[in-house]
Amino acid sequence: MNMNSHMNFRMSAKNKKIIETAALLKGFKPNTYARMKLLEVAEKDIAEMGQVNNLVLSEKDWEQFSQIMQAPLHTNDNLKRAIREFDNEI
Repeated sequence: MNMNSHMNFRMSAKNKKIIETAALLKGFKPNTYARMKLLEVAEKDIAEMGQVNNLVLSEKDWEQFSQIMQAPLHTNDNLKRAIREFDNEI
């Protein structure tokens, strides 16, 4: 494993002591323990956010969504006016 990157942060003496105690109980050096636990939590957070950001549609809903996305865009007068106003602001 190539260990050429650093993360530096401060913590209270109390929090440091908690990490040192946990590391000792698990048989790790404090830095190794902290790195391992931080990575575990980060991977869990990424996985959870991936689930939150995914939308699962039923087959019927997917068909309806696909039809809407493939349909030609219909512009009414209000949309045309908004586009002109936006273009004039740029």
